Amino acid sequence: MRQEIGSDQARVTFREVRDEDLPLLFELRRDLPLQSLLLTVPDALDDASLHAWVARRREDPGGMFRMIVDTAAGEAIGYTQVSQVHRKNRTGYGGISLAGKARGRGLGQATLRELVRVAREELGLIKLLSEVRVDNFAALRLNLSVGYRVVGTLEAHFTDSLGDTHDVLLLERKLKNA
Repeated sequence: MRQEIGSDQARVTFREVRDEDLPLLFELRRDLPLQSLLLTVPDALDDASLHAWVARRREDPGGMFRMIVDTAAGEAIGYTQVSQVHRKNRTGYGGISLAGKARGRGLGQATLRELVRVAREELGLIKLLSEVRVDNFAALRLNLSVGYRVVGTLEAHFTDSLGDTHDVLLLERKLKNA
């Protein structure tokens, strides 16, 4: 499950969530500016609510929720998920969340490439979708770099925790020839 990219040979693998991953998951979920960029406004951030969030993500029918591991460092650096899977159409929404220390090192691109592979080979999907805030330039560049394409703009689609609305780009990545 490793993916190598670029000259720095950055590699990632995915694995199931373990109890020792909860502090990282909770830290990422409690980072409200990050969650806003991920088009999420968590309902509650206490430990019980975060445990319930992890349980819901793990039990998503047809979906996937796994930890991203930097194989060079041997440590978890974030999570990836596929949700809203439509079994008949074989589509789903893919996403990643990386810890700050993992950003800017090529690990995001390696993660998205691995996500494409897993969605195709393990989940049997033929298309991944993604929604990206129009002002999330890093995520947009990252998605485009691994073959996603913009298929439209959803106007005033996301309202953040401050009540501000944001336009969102809808992207797709066909997986047949990935």
